[in-house]
Amino acid sequence: MSEYVEPAYAQGFFTVSPTGLVYQIVIFDYYDPESYYYSLIEDEKALTTELEFLKDSMQAMLDQERVTINGVRTKPRVIDVDLGFKGSPVRPYLAFFILFKGDFKNGINVYENWYESEEAEYDFDAYWFFPPKAEVLEVEASGAMEIFGARNILVISVKRGERISGYEKIVFRLDQV
Repeated sequence: MSEYVEPAYAQGFFTVSPTGLVYQIVIFDYYDPESYYYSLIEDEKALTTELEFLKDSMQAMLDQERVTINGVRTKPRVIDVDLGFKGSPVRPYLAFFILFKGDFKNGINVYENWYESEEAEYDFDAYWFFPPKAEVLEVEASGAMEIFGARNILVISVKRGERISGYEKIVFRLDQV
């Protein structure tokens, strides 16, 4: 990545299935005044090398986290990464496709994640979408939180400069596993 590429915003989408699979897509938006990423699309080898590097870097970051579901550790895995542009060569984004699994049970389930505490470099939002009959009961995380829908959709928003605690906990009820 070029030293001139600046992170601008991020979104994480977590789709929770009743089987215990959690499908995660994280999209990082950047400001790239020198069009570094755009220049890569003309060189397939350089693009492949960069995307593999980014995939490995994201995996290394995830490997430093401790993620548990119902007290049992699970290991998120980066499946792939994609590069795209939002209307301009100076506005690239990277989309990471991540998967992890836990053993859900009927009734109360707990997702927890421990990671390094830091100051947010950019605004980001995390969207959690649980099955239709699930209900989010409790959330402990940095940022502003909102539960809506039939209490099965959770949005966590963090602003640039906000201190991130390094811990997340989501307690949810899931019936008919």
